[in-house]
Amino acid sequence: MAWRVVQISRPCLLKIKNRQLVYAPQDKGEEITLPLEDIAVLILEHRQINFSHVLLAQLAEYGICLFSCDDRHIPNGVFLPYHQHYQHASVAGMQIRTALPLRKRLWQEVVRAKIENQALCLQALGTGSAQKLFVLMKKVQSGDAGNCEAGAARLYFGDLFENFSRQKEEDFRNEYLNYAYALLRGCVARALVGAGLLPFLGIHHANKLNAFNLADDMLEPFRPFADYLAKQLEEKNSPLTPKIKQELLAVLTLQCEIKEEVRGILSAMDSMASSLVLAMEQKNPKLLALPRFIQP
Repeated sequence: MAWRVVQISRPCLLKIKNRQLVYAPQDKGEEITLPLEDIAVLILEHRQINFSHVLLAQLAEYGICLFSCDDRHIPNGVFLPYHQHYQHASVAGMQIRTALPLRKRLWQEVVRAKIENQALCLQALGTGSAQKLFVLMKKVQSGDAGNCEAGAARLYFGDLFENFSRQKEEDFRNEYLNYAYALLRGCVARALVGAGLLPFLGIHHANKLNAFNLADDMLEPFRPFADYLAKQLEEKNSPLTPKIKQELLAVLTLQCEIKEEVRGILSAMDSMASSLVLAMEQKNPKLLALPRFIQP
């Protein structure tokens, strides 16, 4: 399975040769080659990175997720493989026909997993609200009718960071979270597409202008992994520097527990996506496999 996360932050030419990604720096330095089959994610940060359509086609063929970045070096676009699953039309059709009651029960499982991971994250950090979140997790109803997710978020972020609000974009901690969340979101979308699912058709999120509603749904249990890293970096009290971003990239290489096995995050996303297809096919939300936080 592909496992490398490659970040390009200098002017260069990227090309393909003998099924290898070739990095050719503009300063005529030494070329670097990486096997395409080893790469899971490619992040392009610098504005002077040149490549051809051949490279894009090869990335898609090898199932590689490509991120572009804005002027602040935050991921703002993602290029995903298309129709890689051998039964794409069949899976997509089943997804479209999934009834609302099942979608609500699937969302219940997702919210429970998210709150449990928030509790485990706080527990690993030694903060005080973990037990309250474990109790709240058990109260989540079908469709999260009681909005336990929002209640958990208030407890969680109030305990995770001091004097913090997700609404303050200028807060460097939000910069950390937004960067890591964007990476996770794109990789979740990659896993969903690989399983034959339509990333815009959510089980809960339903924004007509959002091409990643399902990705935003299934991202939720993975967020605490990013939160944990952001907390570890908080003491640096620094804006989002290249060094900080490099450390946040580790979110894609962390491990979690899924199906009673310890797996890497990217592998867990693939497992989650395939289990979602199975849960929809069997109309059984308990078949949905979701990640469980373990301390790095």
